[in-house]
Amino acid sequence: MPTIKNIIFDLCGPIITIDVNLIDKRLYEFGITTESPYRKLYDLALTKRFESNQITTDEFCNEFRNILNTNLYNEQICEAWNTLIVDFKHEHQLLIPKVHEHYRTFMLSNSDVVNAEYFSEYLNREAGFDFVNQGFDEIFFSYMIGERKPSPKVFQHILNKHKLNASETLFIDDCEKHCLGAQQVGLNTIWLKKPADICDIFNDNGTLKQ
Repeated sequence: MPTIKNIIFDLCGPIITIDVNLIDKRLYEFGITTESPYRKLYDLALTKRFESNQITTDEFCNEFRNILNTNLYNEQICEAWNTLIVDFKHEHQLLIPKVHEHYRTFMLSNSDVVNAEYFSEYLNREAGFDFVNQGFDEIFFSYMIGERKPSPKVFQHILNKHKLNASETLFIDDCEKHCLGAQQVGLNTIWLKKPADICDIFNDNGTLKQ
């Protein structure tokens, strides 16, 4: 691998662990009777449109109610939508700021505005310090860009905004197709396949292992 000066981290998987089944569980508690409600919304591309900012939160909630035949309030829908985080390892809380001391670091996540706002608050609250600003030059959520991974446009947006050299930039994601999208604009990639962990990639001081 060439000399790396910049690192782009995926959020869900490499940094925090999520499980969309937890969303289903909360929706069942709210009285939803549709089987696998998250999967139904996903299959109808509602989640993708929300994540790429093609619809507003109100429009998302309205379609959510129509698809799942429910009268839940927007606040209940958003609460359930944010009930997907399993954990944020203490090791990851400590590692990312150390990595930031040696590289320009960025976070890129396919997230809608509801999840994005919650994720940002959660990361800082759980870490007990300003993890977002101490860990990254900037964080990017797909709704902010209007495109989702694996679109090469997402990666090019970050390269252009921060004037990064693609050959000096590493992208770390637990999804192969996202890595393939990043490679289309010349990024180096690490496909973090389970049970691999980001701590396996870095030395204790935050530098990349050779």
